[in-house]
Amino acid sequence: MNMLEQAIYSRLSGGTALVAALGGTAIYNGLIPADISLPAVTFSLASGIEENLTPTRSQRMVYLVKAVADSLSLAGSLADLIDGLLHDQPLTISGSINFWIARETIIRYQEIDLAGHVIGHAGGEYAIRLEGAGG
Repeated sequence: MNMLEQAIYSRLSGGTALVAALGGTAIYNGLIPADISLPAVTFSLASGIEENLTPTRSQRMVYLVKAVADSLSLAGSLADLIDGLLHDQPLTISGSINFWIARETIIRYQEIDLAGHVIGHAGGEYAIRLEGAGG
């Protein structure tokens, strides 16, 4: 994980209500391992740009952060906890200043796994603006 991803993980894993609702620190960068029971939280880079608006380096990184659970209702409740931890709550990142973070999109859908179980996904894409060395 890079420093930005470490900061996202630290913020989410430090959320006591979220960790309690998950039944532990089931928070993953990228894919949720196949042998893990739901619910879980996953985050991954969706896009990133170098803004190049001033001589000071700045980036706009967008991360998809979502809960995955055995029901859309539970995934939605977990997504609310995630939003409380991330939206408008700047991260501490070594070598960079996170001067803005906000949810830009809302993710909410269901799928049926190979065993026929309904799996709910809920969360959003969070834009994280950095100044300095970058994530």
